[in-house]
Amino acid sequence: ANCFIETGFEKAALIDFNYEYEPLPGKFPLPGLGPFSLLGESKANHWGKMMFKWVYWNKLVSGEEMPLEAQMSLAGKVQD
Repeated sequence: ANCFIETGFEKAALIDFNYEYEPLPGKFPLPGLGPFSLLGESKANHWGKMMFKWVYWNKLVSGEEMPLEAQMSLAGKVQD
């Protein structure tokens, strides 16, 4: 699951987790590149949320297929 959390002043945090793994720091969706920071506050995360809002209402609600895997990937995430 992915969740954008608005923190204010046009910044947001992004978490990516499932029942097996707690949220981990790293980059999403491209490992090492991002552009979104996991567990970090940034303007890029805020704009990612704004883009996702459009995708949600214009693509997901209508049932269009998305080119994304349903399984959470650990690529790009920093594990202790």
